[in-house]
Amino acid sequence: MSGRQEVTGSSPVNSTIFISLSPMEHEKGYPDYAAWFIMVEEQKSVSLCIFEDIKYSDLFPLSLNKAVYELFLGTDSLRARIIKELNPERVYLQCRPYLSTALNECLSLEKPEYEVTINEISGGDVFFANGRIVAFGSEMSDIFNSVEKDHLFVKNGVPVAARISDQKAKSFMDLLVEMVSDKKAEAMFNNIKEISENIEGSDPIDRAKHSTSGELLQDWVAKNNITLEETSQKLLSRYWQLIGLNGKCIKDDFSKIPLRGNDPDSELFKGVELINDADIVIGSEVEVRSGTVLDATDGPILINDNVKIEPNAVIKGPCFIGEKSVISAGARIGPGTSLGKECKAGGKIEETIIAPYSNKQHEGFIGYSYIGSWVNIGAGTCNSDLRNNYSKIRAWNAGIIRETGCRFLGTVVGDHSKFAICSKINPGTVIGFNSNIVTSNFLPKFIPSFAWAFEPEFVEFDLDKAIETAELMMDRRELPMTKAEKKLFRIIFRYCKQSGHTV
Repeated sequence: MSGRQEVTGSSPVNSTIFISLSPMEHEKGYPDYAAWFIMVEEQKSVSLCIFEDIKYSDLFPLSLNKAVYELFLGTDSLRARIIKELNPERVYLQCRPYLSTALNECLSLEKPEYEVTINEISGGDVFFANGRIVAFGSEMSDIFNSVEKDHLFVKNGVPVAARISDQKAKSFMDLLVEMVSDKKAEAMFNNIKEISENIEGSDPIDRAKHSTSGELLQDWVAKNNITLEETSQKLLSRYWQLIGLNGKCIKDDFSKIPLRGNDPDSELFKGVELINDADIVIGSEVEVRSGTVLDATDGPILINDNVKIEPNAVIKGPCFIGEKSVISAGARIGPGTSLGKECKAGGKIEETIIAPYSNKQHEGFIGYSYIGSWVNIGAGTCNSDLRNNYSKIRAWNAGIIRETGCRFLGTVVGDHSKFAICSKINPGTVIGFNSNIVTSNFLPKFIPSFAWAFEPEFVEFDLDKAIETAELMMDRRELPMTKAEKKLFRIIFRYCKQSGHTV
């Protein structure tokens, strides 16, 4: 294969695309595909606000310690997918106040190529987009182009997208922050505790969330002369939707990047086999060892910069492998799988999202699952993703055991959780934030946050030791644990205690 090639096309918002190059990339004479920021000839001046809404708890435990738009899907976060599509001049982010300081520190390390302000707006016209939007093709741009000034699109009373002018935009941001305030977060956790005591019952949380927030929204709309319109736009409502949509998102992301082929600075050793290489993209400084098979027959394979793939691995698309990740020798990475940056992966993995900085490098099987960041999965750990009677799977969701509608569903694991060797996980098992799984039996369907799974009962993880463990793991990736992140651990611990350890 003769190196990478540019693919020309058109931007969904404007015509004529160019590739944004860093100084180093200019010297090399080609763009780094991982940047993926498309410049347009006639760039619109867009101020974009990505926001959370009252449904964030339906994505617990994944959204317990991060804004919903920071969840990983396809080849990047939900936030990045929206921003790449709209190419804004300025970005505002709205989130739960208890997350804001840690999010700000995270962004300062990420160093995005756009200005970012959290939970406040400086003025001017702003396009608002719900962080739970999942858009394919030109859908995000279509929403942008269809929303008129001082119009608000809603779905079942939840804001989806809006274009709000000047001072009204500041007021709308204040409203969005109020709708997810820390006071309301405490009420949310109390509600989860109440309904978890009647776990087969109805969902009073939804009623409680919508009654107050719906009234606030209606009052604001009336006072500010805003036009409401219903929309059918898809929003993520449950964490199992992330798993189900991942393969489609990888294909969609692949269709929008400007390059194909492998970077000239990468090395494919003798005996590497590429199947349908037109749908394979390999970044710079990638090393693919002998005997590896990259099979893009059923979907594209995207391998980011500085990835190491050891001998005899088999990778089937659609699949994404993030920057500086390592694929162990003999690994079988199946379709529908995304690995975030600096992950280690081995054994068998399929239809699974593994968020950045997590390890599943030994033998064992993980399928139809979402593994959060900073998770370590011990050797021999396996999850089942199909019930023996082939019936559809039920799973814990914000205090209630719900019908998922999924015949295949593995496990969902919150950030910073750890598994001992040979852990056994039933279909639809949910594991909270910072849990430590140590048991020789099959796990129960729900593991609370900050819990150790010891027989015969759970033991609470000491908070200071939990923070120390997280700090040590992050140090191994040369990332300091900030004061804000330590404070966030303590806030989440308090919320979880308050809710009876149900999250």
